[in-house]
Amino acid sequence: MATPPDPTIDELKAQIAQLQADKTALTTQRDKALLGWRPNSFYDPKGDRPEDKFLTRGWSNSTVDTRPPNYPTAFTGSFAGTQAGPTPAITFTWTKPAAAPAGYELQLHEGEIGVNPADPSRVFRVQIDGGLTTYKLVLTGHKIRAQRFRFTLVALDATGRRSSPAIAVVTA
Repeated sequence: MATPPDPTIDELKAQIAQLQADKTALTTQRDKALLGWRPNSFYDPKGDRPEDKFLTRGWSNSTVDTRPPNYPTAFTGSFAGTQAGPTPAITFTWTKPAAAPAGYELQLHEGEIGVNPADPSRVFRVQIDGGLTTYKLVLTGHKIRAQRFRFTLVALDATGRRSSPAIAVVTA
């Protein structure tokens, strides 16, 4: 029986590269498992091991995301109109976060606006669609009783988590 020839340097380099690639793949799978990622979309290339959970096409995070959404930036408001003249209104503008929220909540925190007797249900806590970046709060019939108002805008995600508030101070 003849002994096999010694491998060439190029063949040894190829074998080392293959071992390093395998180690990287295994390390990646181990790291994902330690971080709470679990395999999904199982497949069995031969059809003889349908119960083997390591035959997977991808990974999904099984850890629940508890982070609040990012808050809107550059939140400002401008007052237009007067009590005696055109209908008073406040126009708000903001820059939405990179991950668009499901909605916003606009709320008056400081300054007094008397409620319109014809519309007593009006509360200065308004739900706004998450796709918007401007909102006009029309104050028809409301009594403006202050010169300075402080509003907050909070981003809401699909599960109801709230971001930190963005604050706008509006002067009449």
